[in-house]
Amino acid sequence: MEYDIAAKVLIEKSHRAILEHFLGLAVVESTLVEELPQQTATLRSSDAPLMVTDARGRRRLVVLELQSEWEWDVPVRLLEYRCRHILKERITDALSCVLLLRPSHAAQERYRDREVSFRYRLVRVYELEAAAVVQPPIVNLLPFVPVMRGGGELTMAAEQLLYDSPLPRGDKADMLTGMAILAGLVSRELTRQLVSRRRDLMMQSYFYELVKEEWLQEGRQVGRQEGRQEGRQEGRQEGRQEGRQEGLLEGRQEGLLAGRQEGLQEGIRQGVLDAISFGLDLRFGAEGLRLFPEIERLSRLSLLRAVQEHLKTARTPEDLRRIYRDNGDTANG
Repeated sequence: MEYDIAAKVLIEKSHRAILEHFLGLAVVESTLVEELPQQTATLRSSDAPLMVTDARGRRRLVVLELQSEWEWDVPVRLLEYRCRHILKERITDALSCVLLLRPSHAAQERYRDREVSFRYRLVRVYELEAAAVVQPPIVNLLPFVPVMRGGGELTMAAEQLLYDSPLPRGDKADMLTGMAILAGLVSRELTRQLVSRRRDLMMQSYFYELVKEEWLQEGRQVGRQEGRQEGRQEGRQEGRQEGRQEGLLEGRQEGLLAGRQEGLQEGIRQGVLDAISFGLDLRFGAEGLRLFPEIERLSRLSLLRAVQEHLKTARTPEDLRRIYRDNGDTANG
């Protein structure tokens, strides 16, 4: 968003130099059709409609769009701006232009669909030589030096030239702030250097206040995102810890329940075996006790109970053996 604000302000301050040196127009007079808002916290559009008069007295509407990155809908938006301003100004002699600040292989100078064919000017600012702006200095174009060819090495020289220029102090403040913003397209470190050098002057610009508000909003958003991420991470960690604790508690509870059930089953089984051992000894003596190792290996509680019950009526130890041999022992009862 700060690039949109920079675009509005720099076009307001530098539109005549842009028309003459970037577009090659012979300009006698140029005025913005729509004034830049002075107290607006955000600006949603970077288009700038200009009414331009050349040396022959010809009046023309020029629609400038300053674009930091190429996007697929740039031509459509430019066409929308063109049509809107033509209807508003009631003038059909119009020139539409995109000033592109960063390289793009997708950028093109014509839009076409089934109904519309729209040709416009595309100025690749990044291909223009920064040296041509610095020596001799074209003061109102110096803010564009950071994004121009060879501009990285010339930015500080351009900044000094702008600072030493005869421009009013308020214009210097606005244009130095714009330069710092555009430098961010190349290097954040370069932006920090420019701001640190001229912060006191930049702070006198209403433009600086607009950008600062945008930075604050961006910082709040980043802070919220980082806060959410940290919150999620902390939440996951706390959740894992709580989950482990709850899992251990549930595991212990389930283990205790399972242990109680297994212990109860084993207690019942052992009680039945004790009763069978006592009954064998009582009914058949030593001959009956010789069956006990076989009976003790039975896994099904239901068979053990059946053996215990038949001890009352069995005539021989062999009668008891038939009970579990005939029924088998395939599961734990």
